[in-house]
Parts: sequence; structure tokens; C-alpha cells
Amino acid sequence: MDDADDVEPADVREELDRQRADAGDEPMDGGLVDLLSRALDTDTRTRVYVFLRRRPHSTVEEIAEGTGLYPGAVRRVLDDLHDERVVERRGTDDPTYTAARPDELLDIASGRLRDELEEMFSPRRHTGRSSRGERTEPVTIPVEEER
Repeated sequence: MDDADDVEPADVREELDRQRADAGDEPMDGGLVDLLSRALDTDTRTRVYVFLRRRPHSTVEEIAEGTGLYPGAVRRVLDDLHDERVVERRGTDDPTYTAARPDELLDIASGRLRDELEEMFSPRRHTGRSSRGERTEPVTIPVEEER
């Protein structure tokens, strides 16, 4: 994990405010930053997403310069976001990236949450086998009747 992943939410808010100020917009609402951070899992991913929403069709170098992240960190984030369909990549030699609309991001995040919940509560998780595949017996709790 690199230093870019260790950014505190307040620092992200300041960085996003700086990015918006550079674009001539008013500071971003803190609640929106928190919501995006939850939907995107990390502050680094949020910084990249917000930058791309402000400046679509940006290259890795432009994103790195605009967010203050290392280009290697930006590439890893973009690869993950592309795999998750949060960003679109165009070109091969020096590709450009564009972020999905917020409503599409919400659909993607809610689908991921739904999949995690289904896995968590899936009937196959309760098959009577341990995590190592060993057969386990159900737990019984004896109850004495009150006299």
C-alpha cells in the first residue's frame, strides 16, 4: 500500500476543494465527499473519480498532476475502476479516461453491496463444513426445565 492510500478524509476534502478551485467551482460539500468515498472504497479512488468527472478524457499524467498522486498509483486505481466499469478507457498508447455518471456509480456500488450480502447470507455458507472443508456437527445447547 502506498502513501496515497493513507490520506485522511479531511485531507481528501481539502484536496478535492483545491481541485474544484482550480476548475473555478465552489468547494465540494463534505457529505458528498464522504458518500463518494464509501461508494468507491478509498479516498484515492475518490480523488481520481472526482478529477475525471471534472475533466473527462484525461490521461494518467494529467490525473496524477491534478490530484497530486503518483502516476503508478493512478494507473492501479484506473485499472481497478475500469474493471469495475466506473471509468471508460479510450486509446492504447496514451489512453484517456472518463468517469461514469454518479447514477451509474450508484448502480455499480449497490450491485457490489448486493453481491457481498448475497455471498454473506448464502445457504451454501451454512453447509455444516468448516472453513477448511471439514465436516462439523451442529452446536446444541442443553436447556433444563424449571421445576
